[in-house]
Amino acid sequence: MVLLFCPLAAACLLPPLLLLGLTGVPLWLGYGVWALSACLYGLRPVQLALARLLWPVRRPAPAEQRRLDLVWSRVLGRADVSEQRFRIWVVDLADVNAHCVGRDLICVTTGALAELGDRELAGVLAHELGHHLRMHTSAAAFLVWVLLPLQAVALVGTGLALPVAALARRLSGYEFAPGPKHRALLALSRLETLLRGFFAAPGMLAFAVKNAASRRAEYQVDAYAVDLGFGAELLSALRWFEACAPAPAPQPLVPGPRRARHAAVRVPRPTHPPLERRMARIAARIAARAVVPGLFEAECGPPPSGGAYSRTLLP
Repeated sequence: MVLLFCPLAAACLLPPLLLLGLTGVPLWLGYGVWALSACLYGLRPVQLALARLLWPVRRPAPAEQRRLDLVWSRVLGRADVSEQRFRIWVVDLADVNAHCVGRDLICVTTGALAELGDRELAGVLAHELGHHLRMHTSAAAFLVWVLLPLQAVALVGTGLALPVAALARRLSGYEFAPGPKHRALLALSRLETLLRGFFAAPGMLAFAVKNAASRRAEYQVDAYAVDLGFGAELLSALRWFEACAPAPAPQPLVPGPRRARHAAVRVPRPTHPPLERRMARIAARIAARAVVPGLFEAECGPPPSGGAYSRTLLP
């Protein structure tokens, strides 16, 4: 997708870079700075700075670290991945949420640590690990950076449409023949819609394709979690979300700055498939693989202090 949309993004950048060229800045330098700024996202300090900008992220407290180490080590052990390769930090939010940042950071909310049991937490972490191993998060973030010029073009369209909308409001306050007034207001309304739609179309098309790929990626990492042996745990977590999580507000097609939310929501977002469809696929894959229930307990031993590993919704 990056290769697909880079030419379109470069074309959107061409007019401002040509204007900048009048000041003596060569065209290649402008495109070079744009490409370099996108590549900077792969650096750990930049990823962490962006995470701290968007969420109240911090290192886990000692008690949180001990629990995360116990669960995470089981996930990494089955995946045969080094424990030094990825980092888990905590976000101080009551939302039950987990998400990936960059190429090696997984963020888990305090709400997830409080509400999810060890089994469900393991299933969610296996899902997030699949995103990292397939570079879904880093590629998607790089693509969003590449598509920033398209969003800038959409803002240009909004700027051009604002005077048209203002003229229509002013015209509606004048008293003259109803027929010509109606036709004038209709023409201005259509012109405003045309300006917004024409300039926003490239960005909407690009994000529609990106969101479709993101939905496919969710199925891929769900299958990865099942193949890793955490299908029942992930399914239990998704059932918990379905039963307990409040439905979120509808999300826009083109994303803006906002808190990330976990994939498990009852109302599908543009970047995620419907929850019931995900659960059906996971259940079918578990049945096909005949995964043995209780494998997590067999590896981890008996529950601590006579308690339970999780508040589970496993069948």
